[in-house]
Amino acid sequence: MTVSPTPAPAPNPAFEYIFEQEVRPSKADRYYAWSDKLHDLASRQPGFLRQERRLVAQESEILRFETLLVFDTAEHCIAWLDSPERRRLVNLEEEEAGFSFRGHANWGGYARWLSRSLTVEPPKWKVNFLVLLTLYPTVMALTPVLNALFRGSPLPVVMLISNTLCVAATSWVLVPFVSRFYQRWLEGSEGTIRRTLATISLLLILAALLGVFSALPPSVWK
Repeated sequence: MTVSPTPAPAPNPAFEYIFEQEVRPSKADRYYAWSDKLHDLASRQPGFLRQERRLVAQESEILRFETLLVFDTAEHCIAWLDSPERRRLVNLEEEEAGFSFRGHANWGGYARWLSRSLTVEPPKWKVNFLVLLTLYPTVMALTPVLNALFRGSPLPVVMLISNTLCVAATSWVLVPFVSRFYQRWLEGSEGTIRRTLATISLLLILAALLGVFSALPPSVWK
């Protein structure tokens, strides 16, 4: 009897972040130089995979660019987006050259945080719902702890620590844990009534968390 080899598991999808930039034509050369410098810095960061820039629209008074930034994990991408060096370069160009930046993540990449037992890719809104459901109490629980431990520290430092801990807890522990209980809801393998009840239960959990945190005295958050 011939035994077929077990196929290797598919690699986790990369995490993508997309920037949209608006640049005046007279500042195009400066923008290209700045973009190349930022690309060079990003390429040295842990988990960097690639960065792609393209001109998506050319008008008489504005050039519109789109830059795709790809890292192997959300943690590595967020670390680069929050890095002081990158923020300094972006703020400098926004102030001196008048560049306009907007960014958004490919949140569908969070699907890889879910339980590995899932058999189909869930809708993005369900993934986002679980991220919200786990991220909200994590942030609220960490806030008084970090305020006490780092009292007097600069807000950007506290926020960076908070974001790092929240992303780690959410991606590695909480979302995979919760997704195991809501696997059939995520896959859409249940009937309409059960799917509706599952959605209602999640909303009730979120409402209960809001009620608990709202009932705490204001001194907790100072």
